[in-house]
Amino acid sequence: MAESVSAVRTVRRSDTPGMTVQADVCVVGAGISGTTAAIMLARRGHRVALVDSCTWIGGQAVGVPIGTIAGLFSAGPNPFLLSPVLATEVLDALAREDACYIQYSRRARTNTVVYDEVTAMRIFEQMLRAGDVQIILGGVVTAADLDGRRIRAVDVATRFGACRIAARAFVDASGDAALAWTAGLACREPTMAIHGTQMCVLEGVVCGDPAETRAVVQHAEGLIRERGEAYGLTRREGVIFLLPSRQVAILNVTHVETPLDPVAFWHHGLEGREQVERAIALLKAEYPEVFGRAHVRSLGHPGIRQTRSIVGMHMLTVDEVNAGVRFPDAIARVAWPIELHDTAAGYRWEPFPDGHVHYIPLRSLLHAEADNLIATGRCIDADPFALSSVRVMGPCMATAVAAAECIDLALWSDSSLHDVDAGKVQERVAPNLDGEWPWPPDGGTSASGA
Repeated sequence: MAESVSAVRTVRRSDTPGMTVQADVCVVGAGISGTTAAIMLARRGHRVALVDSCTWIGGQAVGVPIGTIAGLFSAGPNPFLLSPVLATEVLDALAREDACYIQYSRRARTNTVVYDEVTAMRIFEQMLRAGDVQIILGGVVTAADLDGRRIRAVDVATRFGACRIAARAFVDASGDAALAWTAGLACREPTMAIHGTQMCVLEGVVCGDPAETRAVVQHAEGLIRERGEAYGLTRREGVIFLLPSRQVAILNVTHVETPLDPVAFWHHGLEGREQVERAIALLKAEYPEVFGRAHVRSLGHPGIRQTRSIVGMHMLTVDEVNAGVRFPDAIARVAWPIELHDTAAGYRWEPFPDGHVHYIPLRSLLHAEADNLIATGRCIDADPFALSSVRVMGPCMATAVAAAECIDLALWSDSSLHDVDAGKVQERVAPNLDGEWPWPPDGGTSASGA
């Protein structure tokens, strides 16, 4: 019999630097924008390192979960995809698994896509694996090596020890401009309170005929509005989404303060969970034929809408959004309403006319103080009102596609991101700027939502 002492060894922490990961591009943030950027860069042949403080791929799309993909489609009676690049692959993969449901929102006058977050996570993981992306989850960026106008490396703390990622270019897809902030670069914060949401996924919901989902949703949302005060709910204008194929309801019926403070954030997060439980009690008691036997599948991470963003070469303004300005360096188009969650009880909701489109310029992605840092998703440079329209998942994917193409052009020419010809980026992302791209391609039907 082998001696047990030979099966162990004694170790002690040393001051020796941790491992170093070499990459062409380091992407900080593995949400929908960071994952998109990493996939696109890998497909261009680059070595990509993807790091996220969360322990899962997909960020808020999976861990909150947001539950609905908004901002992908045009506004009007016959919505088409505004951002088909990569998005069509994701939607097709979800459809093959019967894990998504197109819902026409009369309130937004466009399509949203309700999805199963576990299936979405596996799709993202498989795409990253196919590109041989180096993934570091549960990793927090603690320092950035800034050399003049270039970031040379970032230090990451993980449960396994310290790690340094050295790269030629960096993508800040953190949602909070965490990389720019850590590097000591200028950032913007809103001067108003902007609330997040404690989401909830319910299983065992009797959705009924998919054709009746609009009536079910309208009745449930009406109950939240009319009976919420009696159950102690703070938010009155809640939103509920159904995924009939999975007998799932996704509740977006709370408002949670999401300060950039580690203690206060979770204090408010726990308050949000209590609000969700009150909403569930309301629905079970007031709408038992649909929610009476439902149970909680997931109370995810509190959802964050808007916190900190970069100081870019251009701050997108709400006036430019309302006017539909098409910038010379436009790289994405959007039709989602202004959706600013600036009060505890409700939010500002300003939909656009049918056919309206507004654009995001490449300059809003480029940090003014760095040559090799580009932002994607909800930390691009925009005022709070403009950002409330372009921070949803469709534009997040579109800005990530453009960021990847900009980096690819810069790396092959060994130049600053600021020197990249915007026209060449536009050529590569052309489907995201022009044309009507139907989805599903067979013209499949969608449910009519509230």
